[in-house]
Amino acid sequence: MAFPPEFRALFDWMEENGFLMPSAAYPGDSLGLLGAEDDVQSERVTAILFRVATREQARDHGMAWFGEMVPDIGDRLVPFARTGGDGSHAAFWLDDGGGQHIVHLGSEGLVCLLGRTPLDFLRLLAIGYSEISSDGLEAPTAPPGRAGLNQAYRGWLVARFGVAIPEAASQILGDIPDWNAEDSEDPFWCWVRKQQDLRDRSG
Repeated sequence: MAFPPEFRALFDWMEENGFLMPSAAYPGDSLGLLGAEDDVQSERVTAILFRVATREQARDHGMAWFGEMVPDIGDRLVPFARTGGDGSHAAFWLDDGGGQHIVHLGSEGLVCLLGRTPLDFLRLLAIGYSEISSDGLEAPTAPPGRAGLNQAYRGWLVARFGVAIPEAASQILGDIPDWNAEDSEDPFWCWVRKQQDLRDRSG
C-alpha cells in the first residue's frame, strides 16, 4: 500500500500549521484537521479527522465488513480518515489487480470510489461540505449548504497543485450508488457486494 505524495504534502501542511488534535480513541495519537481545532468546533472547516489505521486496526475494520472472506484485508483496505460523525471512513483500497484507490465506507452501507486520483479526493475536500459522508455524498449535485468553509486549505491546495475547485461533489465523483442500490458500475461497490454475498452464502 503506497502513501500518495499528495497526502504527504497534506500531512506536512497540517503539521506545520498545528492543525492537529489529540485522539480520544487512541491516546498518544493525533488527528489531522483542515484547520485549527476551534475551526472544527465552529464548523468553519469540513469535519474530517485524518489518522491512518495500523494493519491490525485495518484488519479488524475489514472483518467487520466481510468476516473471513478476504484473508489479507488488513493489507487491502486501510482506513485513513473519519468522514463524518456517523462512523463513516475514507480508506485506501487495493483492487484485485493491485490498483490502489481511495474509497468511502459508509456506516449506513454507502460505498463508492472517492475520485480517480488522490488529488481528486483533496479537491473534493476543498469544496467545503460540512461532512463528506453526509451532505457531500447524500446530495452530491448540490453545492455546500454553507459557503466559505476551508479557506486556508483551499488556498494551500490551489497554490500547491494549481487545481480548480468544483462547485459540487458530482463534478468529481460522477454517479454515486445509493446505499440501497441493487446495481452499480462503481468498481468498489461491485467488489464490496461480491465479498459480502460470498460471506452471506458461506454463513
